Amino acid sequence: MTMKGDDAALFREIQKSAQKGMRVIETVLPKVADESFSLYLNGKELQYSQINDRVRQEMLKEKQEGYRTGAVAELTLKGSVHAGTLFDTSVSRLARLMIRESNRELTDMWRTMNHHENAGGLSRQLAEEFLDFEQKTITELKKYL
Repeated sequence: MTMKGDDAALFREIQKSAQKGMRVIETVLPKVADESFSLYLNGKELQYSQINDRVRQEMLKEKQEGYRTGAVAELTLKGSVHAGTLFDTSVSRLARLMIRESNRELTDMWRTMNHHENAGGLSRQLAEEFLDFEQKTITELKKYL
């Protein structure tokens, strides 16, 4: 059975969002002075990586091309994070930045799910799991504000 285009598009959006989450955390971590927040972020980075790997496995099963972050997009994201933390690297500021990025990913995921409404089964299930994960992350990050 071959993967439908809507499923592939949804899988790629999940990968894109998970990879962005990993990149933001990789960029933020060197700025974190609080040990408990650093540990929390490391755990979140691992969870993003696991989501990315699950989707990649599904894409490989169907011989589909996964999402790859472009160099310009990665530089833009990292530049945005650095600019947002240039003068303030407090835990509260870093948590706000992470919440902002998670909200963007939630919005992008909903838009993709609505646009690719014929996606079903596993792709929709993983997208909904990602949405739940991001909502939980935002709730957890509010404790650091």
